[in-house]
Amino acid sequence: MFKEYFRFLFPGKRDFLLFLRKAMRVILPFFILSLILLAISLSFGLAGGIDEYFGVFDHQLPFLSMAYEILDQVHIYFFHHELPFLLLMYAALFYLMRAGSRRAAIAAVPIIVLYLGMDLYYLFMHSVFKLDDLLLLPEGLTVSPIWARIGVVVAVFLWIGAFIVSLKRRPRELVLPLVLLLVAAIPPLAAYTAPKYFLEAAGSRGLNVIPWSDRWTSASVGRATSLLLFAATKHKAMAELLLLSPIDDPDRNTEVLRSTLQNARNIHILVLESFLDPERFTGLKFRTPAAPPEFKPMRAKMHVTTSPVFGGGTAQAEFELLCGVPALELYTSAEFNMLDGAKAPCLPNVLADVGYRTVATQSYKPDFFNSEKAYRSLGFQETNFPTAFAGSRPTYLQYDDSDRYIFDGDLLTQNLAYVQKLMTGDRPFLNYVLGVYGHLPHETDVKRFPPKVDVVGVGKNSQTYLAIQQFYYRAGAVADYVRKLRELDPNGLIVITSDHLPPLDGGTRVYKNFGYNLHEGDEYKKNIWFYDGPQQKGIAWPDYDYEFMDFILDVLTEERICQKVVCKNRDTWTPQKLTASYNNIMSLGAGIVRPPAELMAGALPGAGTAGTEKESKL
Repeated sequence: MFKEYFRFLFPGKRDFLLFLRKAMRVILPFFILSLILLAISLSFGLAGGIDEYFGVFDHQLPFLSMAYEILDQVHIYFFHHELPFLLLMYAALFYLMRAGSRRAAIAAVPIIVLYLGMDLYYLFMHSVFKLDDLLLLPEGLTVSPIWARIGVVVAVFLWIGAFIVSLKRRPRELVLPLVLLLVAAIPPLAAYTAPKYFLEAAGSRGLNVIPWSDRWTSASVGRATSLLLFAATKHKAMAELLLLSPIDDPDRNTEVLRSTLQNARNIHILVLESFLDPERFTGLKFRTPAAPPEFKPMRAKMHVTTSPVFGGGTAQAEFELLCGVPALELYTSAEFNMLDGAKAPCLPNVLADVGYRTVATQSYKPDFFNSEKAYRSLGFQETNFPTAFAGSRPTYLQYDDSDRYIFDGDLLTQNLAYVQKLMTGDRPFLNYVLGVYGHLPHETDVKRFPPKVDVVGVGKNSQTYLAIQQFYYRAGAVADYVRKLRELDPNGLIVITSDHLPPLDGGTRVYKNFGYNLHEGDEYKKNIWFYDGPQQKGIAWPDYDYEFMDFILDVLTEERICQKVVCKNRDTWTPQKLTASYNNIMSLGAGIVRPPAELMAGALPGAGTAGTEKESKL
């Protein structure tokens, strides 16, 4: 007995090696799987996949930068919540099968396919895969080549067959793996059955959806974790919307527009990223003009509205402009992220229902604020992305530099050529363009765009200085676009606006220090915008971005529609009515089917008081 006791405390070399061999046999499959997942992430990051960290290296110190980024990646995947969850899933599948050389590979296949599939999906579609996209799989297989369909079916059946053949047969051997499987199933079940508590628990651990980019969400929290966060966010919002009273919003009745529309003019809406007016900086001295001479006539058409955001959140401004309600963020931090392609009563859909062709041009990635699905919900029948990100999608926008934002002038030149084609059609159209050239950081090709503005009071390497230099060329491009567009379409209605002010070097502090004179208190959400179109004596300018939809319909119908419905650019809307209309749009756009009740949009039971701090037109 003593001999066995001391042998346990002080194992011999042979026993120690045997123990190490057994331990390695257990640990090795998990270690190899971890390395495979890390390799997939890093390699696809280099190839333009989800983890595009290698695109931000300091080129002066490439080796140190790469080492830093790799260490950062290792930290993300080995010390975050993603890897333990995946290894738990792997262990459950691994121990469900009998010992053998094949079970490690069979158990790893679903997890590797998840990682490979999400990166390949992004690589080819430039959109982050979500669980709802599984519903598109049958449609995708239907239009795929026969060899692809056969390959997918054969691969699925081969894996299922191999898994079943390798399953353990004795019930007592299944206890441990079934317990592991049950534990691994808790997060997915919680994401669907208790999304509110799942998101609270995830948020307490620093796991949150990044509203402006699905890609960065997947990159920062992991593929499997992001799938669950996306699903929980949507189910939480849908559960909250289902509790609300159904409504019928008469102010979005297509028949009202049809009866008041006599001259179906083409409509052009241009939204420019961070298009600030440098001349509003009273604390800076300009020795040369901040804009070229051709921009001077535009200033006569300049107006001011209040955006819902400052420094970021382009989609929030887009939502208000195109849907005509405040971006209240009642269910998600960016309304676009909830829209899944289901029809919402926004401006493009309203116009499409009366015969308009609705075309959107988005000059960045399809996954930027979920814009592809969101635009479909809003009612755009056609969406064009740059060729660098469009994948197999049809597009007219030729631009293959994925590292730089397309210059506004290049974007608008191509849009003008496309408008010329649209003019040959027999339908009026909505031409919506989103430019992202002014996005932070304000990098400029100085060979093509050398500094033109001599400004005193700001450093030449600061973001403020660079944004001012950018504005000079952007202003010229916009003025040229309006002039040529008016020649192409003499009767069209043109609206040009900024989404929000850029954060520059220090947020609102910079604007305060440099005396930017468009603000309310300490908030810098006021933006310049321009109107070029039919003039009316009683024209009512919008004061908030969510009044643009009614303003456009007001001008389009020569005020007739505002005699039948309440237009926000003319009349005061109560917070309750705005919230009710918002809820209606979100529930429909998220795919929640609710039969309308015979209720007016004014005083609605169940509308809630959310959003009461956000005033309507005063």
